[in-house]
Amino acid sequence: MNTIYKNLVEKWTQNQSFEEKIVTLFEKVRDIPYGNIGSRNPLDILEQNRGTCSGKHFLLKELYKAIDVPVRDFIVMHSFNDMDINFPPEIKEFLTSDQIIDPHNYIQIKPFNKWITIDATWNLPLKKYNFPVNEFWNGKTSMPISVVVSTNIYETSEPENLKKQLIEKLSIKQQKSRKLFLNLLTNWLLNI
Repeated sequence: MNTIYKNLVEKWTQNQSFEEKIVTLFEKVRDIPYGNIGSRNPLDILEQNRGTCSGKHFLLKELYKAIDVPVRDFIVMHSFNDMDINFPPEIKEFLTSDQIIDPHNYIQIKPFNKWITIDATWNLPLKKYNFPVNEFWNGKTSMPISVVVSTNIYETSEPENLKKQLIEKLSIKQQKSRKLFLNLLTNWLLNI
């Protein structure tokens, strides 16, 4: 499996310096369109060219590991209601009727001598809808987390398991609302 990621790094960053690779890999994954495909597997994200925060960061982690950059995973709980995004009316209406709680994945990398925060969740075209896209990055400093951080941040060696546990701690109503919201969000983003 590691060969797949090494080959992808080579394809995407041919003849680039280490510093350039750090930025290019982030940009390539960031610009995979956001959307729930029912899988967080990095290979599925590549194949379908779509993914949520989890899948996109699982992919980015594998790419950074392929160039021997240390990576660690983080999750923070957030509410989509706190985001100042220009949602269409049906999503705005949905958000007024329910609080959408979601565990958000991001990573930190240590390409040089310190850990830096990376968040590749929102693809560049979403900027026009006021999504907090991390557009310009020098590869050396932390970037903002792409959601409104309102609770504890969890570092984890098992992000998929922790995410599952955090979702299971939500009420049944919150779990259903989260799933419906992600479907609404994905359908809207597929059609813009």
